[in-house]
Amino acid sequence: MSQRQLQRWHVMGLVEVGKITLKEAGEKIGVSYPQAKRIRRAVRQKGAKGVIHANVGRPPPNRISETLRQRMLELSLEKYKEFNDTHFAEKLVEQEGIEVSRETVRRLRGRAGMEPKRRRRIPQHRKRRERMAQEGAMVLWDGSPHL
Repeated sequence: MSQRQLQRWHVMGLVEVGKITLKEAGEKIGVSYPQAKRIRRAVRQKGAKGVIHANVGRPPPNRISETLRQRMLELSLEKYKEFNDTHFAEKLVEQEGIEVSRETVRRLRGRAGMEPKRRRRIPQHRKRRERMAQEGAMVLWDGSPHL
């Protein structure tokens, strides 16, 4: 149980014994009054498990299976060895029928210890040239460099 969940459990215990109101408890744990009511109801029904979110410990529904990860890594090392992340992701869709984003490919390759094909450079700032002086241009009397 995290510190935040422990604090919720403690505050809801104070509500149950009548030391503070539910509105004060909601302010203390940083939730609205209706949410505080939901938390109190969950604590009454489930006990300490009521403050723990139901998705804790579950794998995400959009997670890529381990077999698919292994297949992608094998393809990356063998068939598509010279491809960068974007090209590899495109070929996975076209040739293999595997739809994953470029970012997923990049993350998968990075965790496997595969370096990117080339380093990305930050864009360089390009300074604009000074305007060329022209006949008839207004003379600046205030000393400002702006034309």
